[in-house]
Amino acid sequence: MRLGLKSHIITLLFTLLSMASGLTLFVTLTFWSREAAFSFSREKELALHLLAEHQFYRYLSVGYESEYARALLQEALNQHGALAGCVRKQGVTPFCLGGIEEHSLDSLKKLLDTTSQHTVVRRFIGKRWGGAVFGKQYLDLGLRVTGPDLSNYPVALRFPLDELYRNIWSLQRYIALYLLFNVIILTVIGFFRIRQFLLKPVERLLQLTQSYKDEQGVPFLALQESSELGQLQVSLQQMLGRIRTDREKLEQHLTSLKQANTQLQNTQQEMIRAEKLSSVGRLAAGMAHEIGNPVGIVQGYLGMLGQGEVSSEERKEFCQRAEHELQRISTLIRQLLDFARPAIGKEVLVEPHQVITDALALLRPQPLFDSIDIQNEFSAGSLQIYCDPDQLLQVLLNCLINGADAISAAGRPKGQIAVKSSRQQIEGAPFFILTIADNGCGLSDEKLAALFDPFYTTKAPGDGTGLGLSVSYALLQQMKGTITLSNRKGNGAKAIIKIPIVAPSPAEVSHGSD
Repeated sequence: MRLGLKSHIITLLFTLLSMASGLTLFVTLTFWSREAAFSFSREKELALHLLAEHQFYRYLSVGYESEYARALLQEALNQHGALAGCVRKQGVTPFCLGGIEEHSLDSLKKLLDTTSQHTVVRRFIGKRWGGAVFGKQYLDLGLRVTGPDLSNYPVALRFPLDELYRNIWSLQRYIALYLLFNVIILTVIGFFRIRQFLLKPVERLLQLTQSYKDEQGVPFLALQESSELGQLQVSLQQMLGRIRTDREKLEQHLTSLKQANTQLQNTQQEMIRAEKLSSVGRLAAGMAHEIGNPVGIVQGYLGMLGQGEVSSEERKEFCQRAEHELQRISTLIRQLLDFARPAIGKEVLVEPHQVITDALALLRPQPLFDSIDIQNEFSAGSLQIYCDPDQLLQVLLNCLINGADAISAAGRPKGQIAVKSSRQQIEGAPFFILTIADNGCGLSDEKLAALFDPFYTTKAPGDGTGLGLSVSYALLQQMKGTITLSNRKGNGAKAIIKIPIVAPSPAEVSHGSD
């Protein structure tokens, strides 16, 4: 840091301390000189009273009352340092001694008139300002004494004060030097304390602003010729302007992120819809054969009824069988339509085992599952989870169809898919655990690492969209759940789905209250 701010602080400290010390010295010397002058006056009053008493008894014994006034003045001038004096017996012309100007004697004579009415009168002649003395300084002292003839004698004397003030001035120089030394010491101490608590933080902050640059590499310090605080003010103003600009850019960026997030959610919904339509297409293709058989049976019964050679009992039986086959077709179509309808995206309390049962009912008629034995083991009991049932059904269909495709790819004449449910405490919270295991071809480590990536598929081109597992992963995240894939011991793979349990079943609540 340059000396600009430091020199300003030192000058300010020295000036303030000097003014405070000078004011202290002025007040001290003013009262000191005043008190010294009054002490000098009281000393002379006492001396004159003693002199007047001594002269009183002296001239009372010798009987020369007429010489009393002259002797009193002469003694005051010779032994007590008076420059001049006047005395007057009541009703008599004043008598004066001393070599001073005529106008000064007139002043002493006027003081006699005042002394006639008061016991003691003091007058300080000359100019003083604090401890400084300008011109000659005198004390005019008036006393009223009693002479040998018991008459009142007003006495007025003039004493010089030059020596008294010279003594005070010689002492006040030492006091001034002492105060100057204190000012220097306090200035140094104050500067180092201010430097510790103010200048060093300003130095660090100034260095920080000097080292900081904007996007174009221009430092935030512009006025190098100004003082440190001026430089700091300019750099901080520039930094605040940059912060405002960055805040505006951040708000624009947040707006664009919100728009991108909305677009991403829409894209995710489109992906879910696309994968759902793909599953619907596969299910519909598989159901064509399943629906064709009942239709053929119904046609046969209708043909037999049209011949008219059947009895009423046979006609009734044929009608019942045809109705049964049509009901079967209606059930298959309704299940397919229920799955294909647009999802409303509303999460409700769902019994997961019912959704699993619906998924298996949709898949069992499929030709892909003709040679696959599906085994159920619902050990979790009655419970409820919070989710969208259509989305959970889509996840289950993706996992089951992937298992069937893996069994077909392995070329096994008889496949097995095990669907097992259980409960598990994870970090103190209850979870519904669903395991779907197959005895297919399994998965390599490379495939396991990329299975949840969008558009990644292990099937031949045209046989899959590559969205099934990534969509299932996203749907389970919305349910606060997870899905993991791994290889089984032996052959095949397994998918483990974990969804938090949010509500006990009514039976559990009733059992708990018992």
